[in-house]
Amino acid sequence: MKRFIIATALATATLSAPAFAASDSFKMEVSYSGKNLSSRSGAETEYEHIRNQVAERCAAEHAQMRFAGGYAQTYCVRKTMDRAVSSIGSPLLTEVHTERR
Repeated sequence: MKRFIIATALATATLSAPAFAASDSFKMEVSYSGKNLSSRSGAETEYEHIRNQVAERCAAEHAQMRFAGGYAQTYCVRKTMDRAVSSIGSPLLTEVHTERR
């Protein structure tokens, strides 16, 4: 039983390796309204807007993956959102992101 679990873990790691590579292989621009980042409700609205853009792009990037595609897409969204929120640099947006992670 122990060998089977190890083999399965190795196979899963091998199959998901492209997911890690693919999620870091693109750059994208996101559109948002800086005016909305001055209030909590505006930051929440912009966060959802940005997240939808990122989710669409990650879905497109991983659409052809036969194995671990769902995991790859989730990982892609998480990492891309981290980068987008960090690059925008809004304290309110960062707060919303931290709460929703």
